[in-house]
Amino acid sequence: MSTTAHARAHIAHTVAGERSRTRTRANARDAVPSSRRTLLAGAVTLPVVFVSTPRAVRAAELTTYTDPRLKFQVTYPNDWVTLAGETPAAEDILGGGARDVFTIAPPDADVGKINISIVATPAGADFTKMGSLGDAYGFGFGLTAPLNRPKVRKGRESTIQYCELVDAVQKGDYYKVEYTFAKPSTGFDSLQFVLAGLGYDGRVSHLYTATATLPRGEEEKWRSTVEAIIDSIQYPPTLY
Repeated sequence: MSTTAHARAHIAHTVAGERSRTRTRANARDAVPSSRRTLLAGAVTLPVVFVSTPRAVRAAELTTYTDPRLKFQVTYPNDWVTLAGETPAAEDILGGGARDVFTIAPPDADVGKINISIVATPAGADFTKMGSLGDAYGFGFGLTAPLNRPKVRKGRESTIQYCELVDAVQKGDYYKVEYTFAKPSTGFDSLQFVLAGLGYDGRVSHLYTATATLPRGEEEKWRSTVEAIIDSIQYPPTLY
């Protein structure tokens, strides 16, 4: 069975199980070098600004999307909607400018609380394999540490946010990271998964990051389907 066919079967099985249950229920490692920080800062997809109307795809039980320009592939339930969006330019100069984002979300859900977004950040020639960014734990720590801001200057309390690394593992050529993220001033409290990998789209090498967001407290409802979609993702091979 091909990788795509296996992924489709896995998601179909997961979604069927979730729908059935729904019906039944009615220190840290060394500091990350600056070049890595630049790439990691550009990889974070929080927040995402959506700029188009959702479009539902209903042709089949599962839909496999292959991006014509960036060459990544993802399989997801056909009733999930797709959105166009972009990441805003970062305040930190290391964060880079705005980038297009491919996003999917369940129908009729609050897309700000439950979604999977894929973004590609241009990577320099020094980054040929994920090992160029350290091991999985170091990558996960470098991704999450800047998001943890429990103390701020007086008058900026609304910018307080908490981020905690839960797990980081190598999955083939990719790194998979799990962490929690909360911003009390907005009521945002989420569990996040990131699947990161390097790839070459035929023109440019990128660090690809797929970030899944789901509300804490609703893991039983969403986690298995979200993880199945994350695990279905394939990035193009690296140039070398």
